[in-house]
Amino acid sequence: MSSYPVLVFSILLISSIIFVSNFGTSFADEVIATSTGFEDSTILELKNSRGNTANIDTVRIWLSGDNEFKSFKTEEGWIGKNTPQGVIVFTSQNEIDPGQSVKFGIKTIENNPIINWKALDSTGEIISSASTTVTDSKTSEIKPELNQPKIVTIKENSNFRFIPEKPSSNSEFRVVGEEFVPNQSLDFYISNELQKSIKVDENGKILFTSKLPIILNDERTEFILRDSGGNEKTLSIRIPQVENREIADIIKLSLGNTPKESKRGDVVTLEGMATPNTTLTITSKYTSGDIIAIDTIQVGFDGKWSYDNLFAPDLDLGVISIEIDDGKSKALRNIEVISAKLINIATTETSIEAGNTIVVEGSAIPDIEMSVIIEDAIGTEIFSRTVSVDESGLVNFNVEIPRGSVEGTYILSAFQGNESGIAIFGVGQQPEPILIVRPIQLNFAASETVSIEIQGPANAQVSIILIDSADREKFSDTLNLGPDGKEIYKIESGELTTGAFTLNAKRGESSGSAVFTIGLTTGSGAISIQTTREDYKQGEQILILGNTGAINVLLDITISDSDGNVIKKIETFSDKFGVFKIDNFRIPLDATLGTWTINAKSGGNFKITEFSVSGENLELSLSTDKNNYDKNELMNISGSGSRTSATVTIKIFNSEGISISELNITAKGNGEYATIWQIPADLESGEYNMTADDGASNTSTKFTIN
Repeated sequence: MSSYPVLVFSILLISSIIFVSNFGTSFADEVIATSTGFEDSTILELKNSRGNTANIDTVRIWLSGDNEFKSFKTEEGWIGKNTPQGVIVFTSQNEIDPGQSVKFGIKTIENNPIINWKALDSTGEIISSASTTVTDSKTSEIKPELNQPKIVTIKENSNFRFIPEKPSSNSEFRVVGEEFVPNQSLDFYISNELQKSIKVDENGKILFTSKLPIILNDERTEFILRDSGGNEKTLSIRIPQVENREIADIIKLSLGNTPKESKRGDVVTLEGMATPNTTLTITSKYTSGDIIAIDTIQVGFDGKWSYDNLFAPDLDLGVISIEIDDGKSKALRNIEVISAKLINIATTETSIEAGNTIVVEGSAIPDIEMSVIIEDAIGTEIFSRTVSVDESGLVNFNVEIPRGSVEGTYILSAFQGNESGIAIFGVGQQPEPILIVRPIQLNFAASETVSIEIQGPANAQVSIILIDSADREKFSDTLNLGPDGKEIYKIESGELTTGAFTLNAKRGESSGSAVFTIGLTTGSGAISIQTTREDYKQGEQILILGNTGAINVLLDITISDSDGNVIKKIETFSDKFGVFKIDNFRIPLDATLGTWTINAKSGGNFKITEFSVSGENLELSLSTDKNNYDKNELMNISGSGSRTSATVTIKIFNSEGISISELNITAKGNGEYATIWQIPADLESGEYNMTADDGASNTSTKFTIN
């Protein structure tokens, strides 16, 4: 039945409360009735359910109580007759098919009528019968015998789709939908035939499998999702009649090895085998069953499939289930999502003035020393030292920014083995978003793809320019960083000549650059290397210059302290003139005094040079303000000679060697430290031992409790 014109009534619907009958079996209702109105005017709508098998031919309505009809109107194609018994009988020239509806307008003597109705088929059999009422919003009375409004599951932006996009006759397909009201139910129909009832999950998403009946002559078929309130979402597509053909190579669905855990922001590649040219659905869920994402991929002609699964930066930590479904079988894999960073550090203030101290705190890998480097706004390393990390993993230290330092955004980098962390702060201004650009290696073979890691604000658009060693632009490009703020930019090295290149990345006022080489080799011939001075103080920056007998060669630079400990390894190369330099190394503030060595090596060629590091080399000291104390008394603890800004751990032991207290203090820039400890009131009298450890050296002292 085609849609009818809207009835013309001068009815003002002002915040009316609508009551609908037959709520208890909403999905099995043959007819859905709703009535809306204001004052003496009411519109009654009857909708023949899609799941019904009968057509509505006649509708009878009558009023409860002493109320009476004043007048009525019908849609085109319907006629009505008011009988002496107070029953209006509506009959139709065109029956109401399943899925269609009809509206009747009435005016009554009393407002808010209770309308009784019956819907009959052409043989006079009753299809459905019930009552409905309208209560004006000004009326607070709600009659308990009437049923409540039906639950709405379908919203305006609710949507669904099929996998595959166009299913074939007599074949299975999957239905994927989102933006529905969570935790409610829906009925799924194909051509007015109820297929199944499904439940919406907590995120408003649906995923289920259904099967098409045999469709003849490429018919157009309607697929309907319907909620208990009669709201619907419909897709209409033409179904091709495809003969079922056996696939020559049916391959059982398989999923290859995957890691047991993944960091937030990482991409894990899933791959395996399946029947060629079929569609796979990939669903990721929390253990609660809540769906995180649904995606589809096509299996290749050779039966191989691959999918890059991003573990979003905002995922909850814990186990994520990934389900691969080919419509007949499933492969399931659980992967635990862990924190993306093992080093999490930040400054307590976003900006300071030059000459002030910045406080850094956070967490790192327990019981492993952490190297810290600070670069200023022009990329010069202004600070370098080692920070002790205790068993708690907590980090807290101070760094004094020298007077006269340049204004801008400073980068603090922390390293523990292969793990790293970054914090930014401003000097003289608020920090700006930064771009970090790093090649995954310095040198790439001539046939190798160059990979550059770029990190910045999430989803940011970045401009790229590649420049060769002669400052000529090779090409420019743009890219969008991922939701984790990271992207691997790839360059085909076959398009570039042998030599050094600089990749510049820019976003607004933020920029970053990385140098990489293509096709360089080791074997430099004679190497010369020197520092610009023979003697340096702790904390000073050092400039290393050198030459190689051959041009464009790779070198490894190793810097070791006076005890033979390797302090830093640097990969570099000599340019087209055979020159190389290292200008980004600063001697740590806590450096060991004595003669240091620099070893430059390229293949079988090497050269060693030396320089001196001088300064004060104080021993760690520990003292208390007196030797004897009473219980519950305050003790003043102090010391000196600690590594600059190191964490000093103080432990107190009783006469049996059992630890009774532990204190952690950050030493000042001059190595001094101090704190206060209140002696517990329940400690036994006797002699106690106190130790101090800054990660490099330790000392102890004794005291007595009376």
